[in-house]
Formats: sequence, structure tokens, C-alpha cells
Amino acid sequence: MAVKKLRFMWLNYFDSATVTASSEAADYPVSNLQNRWKTWDWRSVGVAAGIEIISDLGSAWATKPVQAFVLENMNFTVGMTVELGGHAADPTALEHTTYENVITITAAMAAAKRIVVFLAAAETYRWWRIKMSAGGGAITYLSASHPYLGPYFEPVRSYRTQWKRWPESDSVISYSDGGQASATERPVFWVYELPITIVGAADAQAYAAIDTECGIKKPLWICIDTTDEIASTVYGHFLEYIAFPSMVDGRLWETTLLFREEL
Repeated sequence: MAVKKLRFMWLNYFDSATVTASSEAADYPVSNLQNRWKTWDWRSVGVAAGIEIISDLGSAWATKPVQAFVLENMNFTVGMTVELGGHAADPTALEHTTYENVITITAAMAAAKRIVVFLAAAETYRWWRIKMSAGGGAITYLSASHPYLGPYFEPVRSYRTQWKRWPESDSVISYSDGGQASATERPVFWVYELPITIVGAADAQAYAAIDTECGIKKPLWICIDTTDEIASTVYGHFLEYIAFPSMVDGRLWETTLLFREEL
């Protein structure tokens, strides 16, 4: 039986890349893919095969190893394929790239509107391509939001599994002088409380790097269960900075992460 692992996808090279698309609708440009909100999406014109999104990681590409790929809020249908490709030069219109990973859309991916893929090993290329097959069913365009291309951090020890979540909302209830209630209704989101154990200096440094890069200001992806990465990957942001407990004999012990789903 596979062991459930915890993984953080926190250093997104796609956000600072130069990004182009072979097709984009006028009101849904490819630049929307670099927006943190899942409701800001890129859309193609039509559903033809071979539509590409290409990201150039720039001159510092050699220091940007990719080991995880996430695509949020996509409308791809079951059986479609998405090819993640890495190449040393601009792969526009190339049939093949040096690194290729063909992902077939499953029912779970289509239902969650999400792709989550962990690469077998870190791959380092300047250019990355997301190439899509033709859409099926009733869709008239291809659509997606905020991809992730970057490393992941997996703690040395499996985390404790007693995590919990609960629904919250920023809805506001106010009362008139006569006591009648009225509400400004806002969307419901999930809040996660995730207990973790930090073991050793390397893990402590990794958590500190996540805290510095993301903190409470920048969203990231957390895969709570690597045996079910589609359903258990959460996109959101911390509600508070990571609390580091006292060190005992070179080991950092238990702490808790508070994490809010990003809408």
C-alpha cells in the first residue's frame, strides 16, 4: 500500500516567464494564466488539435528545475491529451520536444477541473510547452487558469493524518435598529488545519523558504495525499506565517499550518 505523502508546490516559475499562446480569445488572453485568481482564465478560439501555450523561463533557466505541473480550472474533456514538453529552444510548431510527458485526461481530472503531475525526476529546460489535443463533447473552446511549473518540497517524514477542514465565508450579517437581519452574501471556501512534524535542519530550511516566498501573501498548491493527488491538491494561501517550535536535539517538533482555499 502506497504511503500518503505531503507535497508543497510553492516556487512557480511560470509566474515570471514570458508566455505566449497559439490561440487566444480577445477577452481571455494568455496573460490571464499568470493571474492568481482561478476565475481569470485563458480561452482558445475553437477546439482544434495542437493549440499550444509556451513559456520561456528566461536566462536563469538552468537554476529552475521543474518537478511538478499543475493546471487549474480547465475545461478539458475525458480522453483529451495534454503534452507537457521541455526543450532547449523555442518549440513553437515542433512535432516533438526533448522532454515529453503525455497526460490523458481522466474522469477525476475532468470532474476536479485540475491536472496534477509529479515528474519522475527534476527536468531543466528554458522552454516549456503545454500542447492540447482537440476538445470533445459540447465545448467550443479550450480554457484553463494559473498553471504551476516548478519544484516540490516533500518533508522527510509523513505528516500526521489528523488534518481537518471546515467551510467559511466572508459574508457579512448586519442588523437594523429593529433587530431585523440582512446579509451580504459572499462565496463559501474551505479552511484547512494541517498538523505537521518538522524533522531536521533541511526540512526547517525548506519550510522557512516557503514562508519567505509565500507567507500569507502569495498562493501555493499543497497536495495533502500523494495517493490521490487530483482530489487532495488544494490551491490557496496561508492565513498565518509558519510557527516554528523550539528545537530539541537538532529536531524541530510539531506545528500547525492554517491554509485557506483560493477562489
